[in-house]
Amino acid sequence: MNRGKLAHMVVAASLTLGVGAVLVGCGDENATRTDVVCPPTSAQPVVDPALLAFLSKAKAVHHRADVAEDDGKPAEALKVLEGLVNGPRPKGEPPSPEVREVLADTLSRTASLRSELNDYDAAKRDLERGLKLLPERNLFRGRLMEVTGVVEQRRHQALTEAGDDEGAAAAKERAIEAFNEAVAIQDEVITRTLEP
Repeated sequence: MNRGKLAHMVVAASLTLGVGAVLVGCGDENATRTDVVCPPTSAQPVVDPALLAFLSKAKAVHHRADVAEDDGKPAEALKVLEGLVNGPRPKGEPPSPEVREVLADTLSRTASLRSELNDYDAAKRDLERGLKLLPERNLFRGRLMEVTGVVEQRRHQALTEAGDDEGAAAAKERAIEAFNEAVAIQDEVITRTLEP
């Protein structure tokens, strides 16, 4: 499966989960949301239009990046995705979990694209930015660690071909560490879903 399409599937899942997360029952005195206005009756769900617009935009951006990748234009796909991670987003600091997850997942895709273009340092910066967004050990942090491994694996290949055996060995070690961390995180996620 195309790496971009996999990332798009994850963003689509975020969109689905995000829609569920922003539906709030207004009659709950324990509710902590202050960024939505409740209608006169609590029978209707409240939706944060800015969040829904952002999630919909993210889905469209990833579709557009898919088209560019299918046309063999990774630099164009990268530019489209950069518009999402550097563009407007719903208010809130820190950003809502849905926004942070979409941004982090998009940064994992930009990092992968950058490494395909042999820009390993820029890929690493994207991954570090994504990891800062997600300190919690969840599916999206695991994905960032997986892509970290892929970037270092590609760096290892490039350094090997350039005859830099020491640098290649270090990149290989970083790739293995990142893959191991990705597996550990995803195992935790799976185990949490199995708990009663």
